[in-house]
Amino acid sequence: MSEKEIIMKYSVILPVYNEAENIADMVRGLTALEEPPAEIRIVDDRSPDGTFRLAQTLEKEYPSVRAMLNPGAKSLAASVTAGFDAAETEILLCMDADGQHRICDVPKLVHAIADGADMAIGSRYAEGGGFAEKWNFFRVLMSRTAAMMAFVVLRVAVRDPMSGFFAVKKGSFRRIRPALSPDGFKIMLEILYLLTLSDPGAQVKECGIVFELRKKGESKLSADTILRYLRMLLLLFFRRGALRKKITAG
Repeated sequence: MSEKEIIMKYSVILPVYNEAENIADMVRGLTALEEPPAEIRIVDDRSPDGTFRLAQTLEKEYPSVRAMLNPGAKSLAASVTAGFDAAETEILLCMDADGQHRICDVPKLVHAIADGADMAIGSRYAEGGGFAEKWNFFRVLMSRTAAMMAFVVLRVAVRDPMSGFFAVKKGSFRRIRPALSPDGFKIMLEILYLLTLSDPGAQVKECGIVFELRKKGESKLSADTILRYLRMLLLLFFRRGALRKKITAG
């Protein structure tokens, strides 16, 4: 196996809550890719709808599937962190399991990491990105405001800090792991901020993605999202010195 082939091995982490209607389609789509993931880790946040039982069934059917329960605090961030901690490859990729993140965009992020980026972000506002259907004014405003706030407060200059579709080198993730909050809100932005905090020269690549409507089930977007997001930005800003020390201490 060549060095390139070793680098290209990647894990997809699917943090899930009440996604029993969607995860089988996700697994089928991921395993059908020309370059499928070496492992698909379905990390369930104790869903009441039978998601974990279905994940266990898929694990028996597909050799690459790993069914996990989130062992930490009940949150998406804890589920993602648990999946990344357990992953066995050099590229770690996180995406939603509800169909809003397109499986066909996965190779863009994986190749960006294989080509040298420390982190790759799926962006609806980068070249080639967009929306499958027009968003309403409030959601577009919220998304754009989130990007502006991330830059103003944290000096993180990315166009889509709330996309939730991203990949990172395992080594980069491990470097910032001690500073990650177990109950964080937007895990992608937190990882990005800590990565740039630990290494201002870290390479971050934005890849254009098309954002789909949720396939089945209900959206988890709530009215207080932007307030929780602002609280997270301020906490990261005021704790930056302590976070830097945690990263340095390892």
